[in-house]
Amino acid sequence: MLYFTSDHHFWHANIIRFCNRPFDSVEEMNEALVQKWNDLVGPEDEVYYLGDFSMAARPVEVYTHRLNGIKYLVPGNHDFCHSYHKRSRTLENHARWILQYQEWGWKVLPEQMSLLIPEFGEVKLCHLPYGNLPPENDKFAKWRPQNDETWLLCGHAHNKWKTSGHMINVGVDVWNYQPVSVKEILGIIQKE
Repeated sequence: MLYFTSDHHFWHANIIRFCNRPFDSVEEMNEALVQKWNDLVGPEDEVYYLGDFSMAARPVEVYTHRLNGIKYLVPGNHDFCHSYHKRSRTLENHARWILQYQEWGWKVLPEQMSLLIPEFGEVKLCHLPYGNLPPENDKFAKWRPQNDETWLLCGHAHNKWKTSGHMINVGVDVWNYQPVSVKEILGIIQKE
């Protein structure tokens, strides 16, 4: 089975308050996120992770191996291997962080890419949604995908919306804190 998800923010205590997550502590949140992932995803399933696994390196090392499935990372702005991140602003550091994430168990993919879903066709994958601000007012403009009306699976929006135009937010905050299956994604697309 194929799944998509993003924005777990492991060990980020403030995300509980920012997104009104139903957890009393960051430890409770971390364990619930692992449990919800593993209840759904099997060892041979593929998961496309659309960024912001954690805002620190240690949780990536600790939690990646605890999660079932073959894990593909489309980096988000908080992942150390994203070119926006302050630790990856040089080519050398960027390459080093990609290798580190791979050592921790990720297959690191481009920050924007297309994926062919056999039952549908091509969708775009990116942590960031299509932009709605003029580029001069958007600090992420350089990293956003071009809006050509292709369906975009993204994260970053947390609990602001599940769908918007041709975008589907795969973030855990709108999917009961677990990955979303390709069947659910296709159900949304086919309704439009």
